[in-house]
Amino acid sequence: MGYAVILNLSTDSAARVVEVWERLAQEAISSVMLDVGVQPHISLAVFQDLAPEMLRADLSRFAEVTQPLSLDLAFAGTFPTAEGVVFLAPVVTQELLEAHRRFHSTLRERGVDCMEYYLPGRWVPHCTVATGVAPDRMGAALEVCVRSEAFGAVELDKVSLVEFPPAREIYAFPLGGR
Repeated sequence: MGYAVILNLSTDSAARVVEVWERLAQEAISSVMLDVGVQPHISLAVFQDLAPEMLRADLSRFAEVTQPLSLDLAFAGTFPTAEGVVFLAPVVTQELLEAHRRFHSTLRERGVDCMEYYLPGRWVPHCTVATGVAPDRMGAALEVCVRSEAFGAVELDKVSLVEFPPAREIYAFPLGGR
């Protein structure tokens, strides 16, 4: 099992991303995001192994001091890896980077290691829309994204710890203590 700490898109924002997931599935490009049962999000950290209760109090405190984040999804992209990942990415803001840095400061204090791609200075904030995309289908996947209505303002309003696969929310806290 793996674990991820994620910032969830608000219900309205998430609906636009789910439409992209559905279109990618309809075009037989990738249905992984629908199949795995996760909600649209931006991951702060991913772990190979974790004792879930270890971070509960820390995530609760993080949520209390972190206001909901307003971002603009501005582009679609892929990572140059064999996993065939396609994503939507926000314009990076100081608030997003600061929230990420504060969360990772807590991980360091606890001696918890996450995958290196998610460390400050290496992290590429993104909202995954597909994985397992064949190289010859990348162009089609990006075209689905570009033609979508997913771009523009979104809100991140909750932090969650999720176990995967399949995705199962272990606990979640609203940002800003709402």
